[in-house]
Amino acid sequence: MNFRGILSISLILLCLLLGSTKSNTASSEEREPNCDVGASSRCPRNYDPVCGSDQQTYDNECLLCMEKIKKNVHIKISKNGRC
Repeated sequence: MNFRGILSISLILLCLLLGSTKSNTASSEEREPNCDVGASSRCPRNYDPVCGSDQQTYDNECLLCMEKIKKNVHIKISKNGRC
């Protein structure tokens, strides 16, 4: 393999590595879920998973809120997506 090939592969790997590091850093910030206290006790059935600060995956933010209210615990959203 010539020098240009090695350089190209090295740059691609570096970009991939930096991209994965950047996304891990951004996801480490927890946020409060948007829990509407006056809302009904029914959540939509949409699948938009969030990872709670309790390390549980919830199908959507509303279900995290319902669990928070049911158990009377403070749960934040650690990241969007599965834990």
